[in-house]
Amino acid sequence: MSSQIAVTASNATAQPVSGAIDPTDVPTVAVRELATALKVLADDVMALARADEWSDEDFRRVEQFFWQRFPRDRQRKIAALVRLRSLIAVCKARRMQKLIAEHGTAAVHSIIEAAASMRLNTSFGFSPVKVSCIVLDALKDPQTGLLPDTRAA
Repeated sequence: MSSQIAVTASNATAQPVSGAIDPTDVPTVAVRELATALKVLADDVMALARADEWSDEDFRRVEQFFWQRFPRDRQRKIAALVRLRSLIAVCKARRMQKLIAEHGTAAVHSIIEAAASMRLNTSFGFSPVKVSCIVLDALKDPQTGLLPDTRAA
């Protein structure tokens, strides 16, 4: 059993933290929390199509906003920020870029919903295959089971 440690701001000594986030299973967050983080990062959710353009400075701006102005407890803030980074990382995959290009805003909203609720291990991040399967299922017409752009032969 591993001990969970945090570094305090007042001194650089390691101290145990009760209720620390388990990096092998990051808690889920509300879609709104993840969308807020994305909105601070970029004004438009469609900016996920340009996921590879963001720098560490852009992420620091989001982190600063969350710590100073976001009215949530420490764990929820950390979970949302970790999920944001993993969301951006998965959106860099060609599979995800293709989904966003083909299905636009509907795909982006489904990607954000999936990233807010999927199981997340910080070592592995989100699987582009799993996220794309969830998104494709969400985009299907419930009556026909087809994607909106799919045409019958």
